[in-house]
Amino acid sequence: MAILAAALWLIIAGEAGWVGAEIGDLGLPLAKVGVASFVLGWALSAWNPLARRLRGGRCARCGARTELGHAYCIDHMRTAVQEAQDHMRESASRRPRRS
Repeated sequence: MAILAAALWLIIAGEAGWVGAEIGDLGLPLAKVGVASFVLGWALSAWNPLARRLRGGRCARCGARTELGHAYCIDHMRTAVQEAQDHMRESASRRPRRS
């Protein structure tokens, strides 16, 4: 958008005589670059979520494919759950019991 604004200003300034003709003539090529950049940016931002969905999820530990919305594959999910359960059991056994 900044490139397009600069191109528009150059075109207006060239026509009004605020800048030299050779500098004012840079407005149209700059506008083309601005439009191309804008379209490319829009296309890449539209492609990113689609590509992420097509690629699917990957396991955080081994990189294998995962179910939709999961961070781990089935094997590592089981391991993570078992580790969490062990941690909860250990922390519960360390706490003093209230009477």
